[in-house]
Amino acid sequence: MTKEQLLEFLKSKRNATAGVAAVQQALKVDQEKLERAKKIFHKTIITFAVFTVLTLLFQSGAGAVSTCAVIAIGLYALKYFLYISPANEAIKKDQVALQQELNDPFYQQEAKEFPEKFYNYWDVLRLWKLVNENRARDLQEAFNILETQHFQEDQLAAQEEIKSLQEDIAASTHSAAVNSGIAAVSSTISAFNSRK
Repeated sequence: MTKEQLLEFLKSKRNATAGVAAVQQALKVDQEKLERAKKIFHKTIITFAVFTVLTLLFQSGAGAVSTCAVIAIGLYALKYFLYISPANEAIKKDQVALQQELNDPFYQQEAKEFPEKFYNYWDVLRLWKLVNENRARDLQEAFNILETQHFQEDQLAAQEEIKSLQEDIAASTHSAAVNSGIAAVSSTISAFNSRK
């Protein structure tokens, strides 16, 4: 296969996977919206629910109980109907659209002659760039380079996760040391005061 033929081959794969990539991106955005929607008014609703229970326990009056309960229920209904329900509907539509894209005959046909691992828009685009920039002479070489890039990205992500974990541990250790220092000073002052 010449370079031009290989680029056309990869362009065809890119065109076949573009619809799936677009729907997957929309689905991801809608899932993030749903996660944000679940957090809206969350603490306020819990606070009013706790106030409702506390006023019931201490029998502070029916007015206070019903006010707190109405506010909590109202906020939950507002949250559900304005944020959660529309986000769930959008996710359902995205899932249907994704299934339609995955069942598209063009997508299915193009998938038959390509490794499943790399059959997505972003990997095909990267393969196309490797060939176009003369970093790979054939498809197998491009696959190998892309595989190496994926491995390196996974290693970098693991290192970032370890670094973040180490920073959390260091912060916790520092906090514990400060707290133990404060406790030691407090014990010393208590001991000094008890001698008087």
